[in-house]
Amino acid sequence: MVRASRPLSSNSELNPDTFTAFKISSVEQLTEDTYQYKFELPGNSSLGLSLGQHIVLRGMVNGLEVQRAYTPVSPVNAEGYFEVLIKCYKAGLMSQYIKSWIEGDTVFWRGPFGGFPYSPNQYGELLMLASGTGTAPMLPILQYITENEDDETFITLVGCFRTFENIYLKPLLQDQSRYWNVRTCYVLSQESSLEKLPWSYQENTHTGHITENLIKKMINSCRRKPFVLICGSVAFNEDMTRCLKAIGLKEDSYFVF
Repeated sequence: MVRASRPLSSNSELNPDTFTAFKISSVEQLTEDTYQYKFELPGNSSLGLSLGQHIVLRGMVNGLEVQRAYTPVSPVNAEGYFEVLIKCYKAGLMSQYIKSWIEGDTVFWRGPFGGFPYSPNQYGELLMLASGTGTAPMLPILQYITENEDDETFITLVGCFRTFENIYLKPLLQDQSRYWNVRTCYVLSQESSLEKLPWSYQENTHTGHITENLIKKMINSCRRKPFVLICGSVAFNEDMTRCLKAIGLKEDSYFVF
């Protein structure tokens, strides 16, 4: 979206109406087109987000102001920093700006917006259907639950990616899957065989695309009645919503980011 200019601030406190400057402390390339950016926060302060909230980035490209929304992947209680996962597109206006970033650069964010209202043990199980960078809002929710010993919510995360190499943040997801109440599954659209995958991934990975039958199988294998979270492209979100309705889930049984 291209918007008119908004006021800028440099006090490092997030505000929904004013863009605030944050310094990039590290840049890590995760795949051929996806990067993880870490931003500094003063002292031990936190960004002040609730679960599922996103923030809006401001970029200037060829004299045009462009804004895009991203959900930090860092825990909501992270102190002194926040991290954002961004996929860059060859023809994307914002991507041209983002790909020029280096450590030490200052960029402008405002927010927060949106969010997924959640209380510990509110649901018996969360079934997370995520495509690509759609895993971003799922990760803080996942970590929020596993860090709370009193929250006994089961979690099934289904991550949809092109290939095994395209799975983001494998170490973090592997660590989370070691918790008693978490399981992770993957659907890889461009892998023809699972034989070359590490053995620890073979049992919980499917090839091809996520289908209504696969979703139904996932729901039936949930340990408790699941509440479904969906995040991905517009087409992915619409497809998942259609599948859930076809299976018989009502609109109050799922949430789309």
